[in-house]
Amino acid sequence: MGDRLIVDTDGLREAGTALRSVAEEFDAADARSDAVAEDVGHDELAGAIRDFAHGWDDRRADMVQGVAELARSCEGIGGAFEDLDLQFAAVLRGDA
Repeated sequence: MGDRLIVDTDGLREAGTALRSVAEEFDAADARSDAVAEDVGHDELAGAIRDFAHGWDDRRADMVQGVAELARSCEGIGGAFEDLDLQFAAVLRGDA
């Protein structure tokens, strides 16, 4: 390792965006499971789909919250490092 810190801020922001999409998909999974259950054409299978999907609502909600927090963190860290880099550059140029 050298004496430099390299942070892929674009990668952090992209990860944040991707994680936000994951959280949205998980959040919408319950509604989609009801639609799938309606479309399977078999009452017992439809019931199993609903039972499974609704059976882990609390766990899914926890996961959505955790993934959304991670998304915000990635986006925030990327933005903070970009801002810090701009501030350091301004100091080095004598602008600050």
